[in-house]
Amino acid sequence: MKQPPRVRVRLFHELRSIIGQSELEIEASTINDVFDSLIRKEQGLKAILYDSNGHLRGYTLIYVNNKVLNPPDLFRKLNDGDLILLIPPAAGG
Repeated sequence: MKQPPRVRVRLFHELRSIIGQSELEIEASTINDVFDSLIRKEQGLKAILYDSNGHLRGYTLIYVNNKVLNPPDLFRKLNDGDLILLIPPAAGG
């Protein structure tokens, strides 16, 4: 069975604070797999990334190899060495 691609995930703002790292390497075939892997590491991320109905929160920015996914495609296939940037919505005003 083929191994899932190894990708680098760079975290920003509270995602970085909660995970305790600014970048990590994980195995993930899709963006959704990236999110699942992060939530397995830290359950608190689920409330930051998803609303109470299980939908990705608006304004979450997802970049793959420095190109924004707009609209976000959680089932986008990933390749070995891809760089994923996750920028959660910023609070404040």
